[in-house]
Amino acid sequence: MKKILFLALLLGLFLVGCSGADDTNGEVSEDSNDINNEDSDNEDVEIRLLTRMAGSSTQVEIFNDIITKFEEDHPNVTVIDESQGDESAFNNKLKADLASGTVANIFRIQGVAGLGEYIDSGILMNMDTTLEENSEWAEGFTEGALKYYQVPGYEGTYGIPMESGLIGLYYNEALLKEAGINEFPETYSDLLVAIDKLNAKEITPISLGAGSNYMAGHLHNQIFYKWLGTDAAKALGVRDKKWTDDDVVETLDVFQELIDVGAFDPDAAGLNDEIALAEFLEGKAAMIITGPWNISRMSDPEETEFSDSYKVAKFPYFEEKPEFKDEDMQVLSPYMVNGQLEGKEKELTIELLKALTSAEASKRFAEEAQFLIPRTDYEIDESTVPELFLTSMELGSTSTGIAVDTFDFDPVASMQDRTRNSIVSLFINASPEEAAKEIQAEIDKSE
Repeated sequence: MKKILFLALLLGLFLVGCSGADDTNGEVSEDSNDINNEDSDNEDVEIRLLTRMAGSSTQVEIFNDIITKFEEDHPNVTVIDESQGDESAFNNKLKADLASGTVANIFRIQGVAGLGEYIDSGILMNMDTTLEENSEWAEGFTEGALKYYQVPGYEGTYGIPMESGLIGLYYNEALLKEAGINEFPETYSDLLVAIDKLNAKEITPISLGAGSNYMAGHLHNQIFYKWLGTDAAKALGVRDKKWTDDDVVETLDVFQELIDVGAFDPDAAGLNDEIALAEFLEGKAAMIITGPWNISRMSDPEETEFSDSYKVAKFPYFEEKPEFKDEDMQVLSPYMVNGQLEGKEKELTIELLKALTSAEASKRFAEEAQFLIPRTDYEIDESTVPELFLTSMELGSTSTGIAVDTFDFDPVASMQDRTRNSIVSLFINASPEEAAKEIQAEIDKSE
């Protein structure tokens, strides 16, 4: 049976230094931080979780399997899972927890620029000691993914990576051919031609649900990195650039152009991400911007009649900016641990964290759900995963510059909502210049 090393996926992952398991169900080998069940059974412990692992997806089923196995192995432990699949619901819950001082044992804060205040307050645990004491587990993570959570100005590592992967432009090859497009557009000019041909056939070119504002944000990220490169996002974060700079406004101009040429459903501003994905799976739209977490649905014949027709590519590059051809958006999400934990609660929380991110769990997440944990210490059985997944892995390995969302580098916490909401306003009446001024005003008022 042909196998490939998972290392191929993440060759050079997060060069920028950067918003599960088999039949063991994620068990990891014992090392210096594992718990003796007999001792821990004497003390009742609650472990609260606040992650984005919620819903009915395969990766959530694996996540729940690991938790169930952990509770079976530790009868004295109750895992209280308060995870939220919806981003807004998650953010609201996290904000409430932070405000009340009741942060979950394992949680997540997206981005790195604003982590300093949480480190100073003791909310985030420095994971260096845990990584040192659990070397076999720690050495399996890619170096770049761990470095993303090493915060400038602070000693230590403040998150454990639990998800990675290229945000790509997935497309229905059959619909493209129906519109006379025999090759996926490599450049932005080619994309505009393809959009015109798809509209002529009354096929929505790109399915986008701006009602879930992250989808508009992800599209703008693609444009931004292909036009200015990933380092420009860092420059925004440290105030070497402004959103009102001409070249930044130009990225919003491109977004506006896509709206004007009919790249999206006319009702895109009111659609959510699930409706957008459903339109793509039903063959009503030719393309969608998403990550590998949706590959299992695209590859399931019971979900879509086009399962054999789906392909993935990088967002087309701009002919006048060839140097940024492989500057890409990739997702990198963490588990973080409450820095105020002590004793058995702390030890058991770390043991659960290890089970959720072990090599065994990673293998199961990859093969069953096409969900990627950035580890290099396991093999994927190629026969168990869709070709679409393998292509996504290969494309991700060619990125010369990588970033997540532009606001991940910004110390102003409100920039996630501000940038995305201002971009969505382009669907209504705002101009690119107005959107840029609105975003920059959020920064200016915070300083």
